[in-house]
Amino acid sequence: MGYATTKKALAQELVNYVDPDDQVFRTCREAVNGTGDALLERAKAAGDVRPDAKFTDIGRMVVSIATMPAAEPDQIERILDLALDGLRYRPAAT
Repeated sequence: MGYATTKKALAQELVNYVDPDDQVFRTCREAVNGTGDALLERAKAAGDVRPDAKFTDIGRMVVSIATMPAAEPDQIERILDLALDGLRYRPAAT
C-alpha cells in the first residue's frame, strides 16, 4: 500500500501522457484481472469472501483508498483494513 501512495503523482502523469488502451496496458490489465479473478474465485469457494464480490470492484476500491488526497499513511492503512474486512463472508442472519 505504501508503494501505491508514494507513486500516485507519477501514476497520474503517466495517465496524462500514455494511452491507457495501448497494447502494453491492455496486456497488463488482462494479466492482473485474470489472476485476480482466479484468486477471488478460490477465496469465494473457500468461504472467505462474500459471494457477490468482484475483482474489478476490489481493485478500484483499493486504488481509490491508496490514492486518497491529504490522507496520512496510517489512516489509509486503517481505511483499507476496514474496507477489506467488509469483503469477508458472513452468513445472512436468520
